[in-house]
Amino acid sequence: MSCGVRVIDLTSSLGGRALAKLGVAYAPGKPRVAVRLADSESAPVIDWGGPPGRDEPLCEPSAPGALVLLIGPGAVHQARELFQRALNEAVRCVRIFLMPSAIMEEIALKQMRMPHHESIQLYRLPDSSSETLWFVLIEELQKLSARFSSGDNTDSRKREVSMSSNLSQSMQSIISIEGAMAAALVDHQSGMCLAQAGSGVDLELAAAGNTQVVRAKLKTMESLGLRKGIEDILITLGDQYHLIRLIPNSPGLFLYLVLDKARGNLALARYKLTDIERSLKV
Repeated sequence: MSCGVRVIDLTSSLGGRALAKLGVAYAPGKPRVAVRLADSESAPVIDWGGPPGRDEPLCEPSAPGALVLLIGPGAVHQARELFQRALNEAVRCVRIFLMPSAIMEEIALKQMRMPHHESIQLYRLPDSSSETLWFVLIEELQKLSARFSSGDNTDSRKREVSMSSNLSQSMQSIISIEGAMAAALVDHQSGMCLAQAGSGVDLELAAAGNTQVVRAKLKTMESLGLRKGIEDILITLGDQYHLIRLIPNSPGLFLYLVLDKARGNLALARYKLTDIERSLKV
């Protein structure tokens, strides 16, 4: 079962820039658009648009899903009104994403009756980039899809447990490499961190940042007409190596390793990453 999400966009341009990443044209005041995040019929669908009319329900009562309020500065009145409507209509799940500059909006919402329940949550975005918005939104969709899915059978649950165990084992194998400080498996289509291990690095932030590095390199290769795939990207710091290794058998994914220069062996780390990627099940 897919997780349907309605996004009510109260920003001047962030929503449009985010949808432009998917090739969808949208601007405030324009008609709502339905966006499927993948080609699969089971992929989440986002109904994206501005505030609904007073007689229009925020969400279909019978449909599993969530209401997302994307709030920018200058939307205090609309934010308060929509949140109160969500409470009055007993919307099943509400997520509020505030741009960093929406300070008055955050104060106004926190002054309202905010139920202490997981069905209603408020997030302040760390920055106003479309990449960060997609990262946070898709991560939340993953959680909501699992929460609302009621058709999972025993076999699918077993597969999920097996996959989770495989990812955990792979991360532990990577972090056991001599000199390894932190590691992650990242989806560079969404910027989402699928698995991680280690410490000393904000891996979710690193995943989003390195996603942009991979996208930029892939775009450059396409512009240059280079057909061979990328094996890895190396970033050398004064005391660390940051190694990004794309997974050929799982397009869209890459392994990210932070290696201590003094303790690690780069050649050995590359070899072990290559070996570990073969056993990944995603």
